[in-house]
Amino acid sequence: MSCFPAATIARHPPAVVLSENASVMDALKQMNEKSVRHAIVSEDGVQLTGLVSAKDLLNFLGGGDKFASVFAVSGRSIQSVLASPIAPIVNRRPILGKVSSTLPELMSIMAKHDIGVLPLMNEDGTIWGVLSERHLFSLFDAQQMFVRVSEIMSAPLVTLDIRSSLLDAMRVMIKNDIRRIPITKGLDIWGIVTVKDIIRFLASQYVDSLIDKGLSEYLLSVNISKIATMNPKTVDPDLDLCDAVKVMKASNIGSLVVVSEKPIGMLTERDFLLKLPKLRGVEFMTDVSRNRVLVGRIHF
Repeated sequence: MSCFPAATIARHPPAVVLSENASVMDALKQMNEKSVRHAIVSEDGVQLTGLVSAKDLLNFLGGGDKFASVFAVSGRSIQSVLASPIAPIVNRRPILGKVSSTLPELMSIMAKHDIGVLPLMNEDGTIWGVLSERHLFSLFDAQQMFVRVSEIMSAPLVTLDIRSSLLDAMRVMIKNDIRRIPITKGLDIWGIVTVKDIIRFLASQYVDSLIDKGLSEYLLSVNISKIATMNPKTVDPDLDLCDAVKVMKASNIGSLVVVSEKPIGMLTERDFLLKLPKLRGVEFMTDVSRNRVLVGRIHF
């Protein structure tokens, strides 16, 4: 993939740039508006202060060690947390890449650190843009790969019961370092909730109305069924990965639930980027004319 410079597919300028004094709610609303999971933090849009992710926000609101909700801080309401600045949760030492680097070099950095986004810097150290796993996945061509879904899927599958709350979902995401959770009803998959679904909910007018009515204490106890998407897309574990690519691109989604006789795993964009290059006999080939990457197993 060395024929593709990073600037060909990366986002320039970054979709969301926030001051560290921006509120948590401002971050949620801007990330939701641009449909991204990360925001550059900078006071002038030129020099990088840090990075804040959707999972950082969920962690802060109740999911993990940054938990600052009413349940963790005596006398503090979720409303006040939403109004507080993002400064305490900004990652001030994010892994960085150079816009002049090749895509294989940048992919190697992302794989080494298991990260889904890489701020890209100019040679003078100023902000250029952002490279994400979604940008990289867009290069994959839906041609037969001779690799089965089961070879790169993530397992075992982590799920949540439909009776769970928003707080339950945030805690499971942070504990397991995942961004998507299938929702079960009995033995069946009822739906799926993603970190973007949660961001969308928290940035919604419904949440604004709860706050206006003084009911913000009920926010984290909202049933997950009100946030999740019903009937998630699925894929068979024995199918060629090209079939999964077709479904994911056609539906503009970043994951599929892998189902045999029962749900057994998840297939995500990151699985393609982190696991495919490690499989025996798999090679990556570039089609510069179509700005595509052809992936296939050339020997077994």
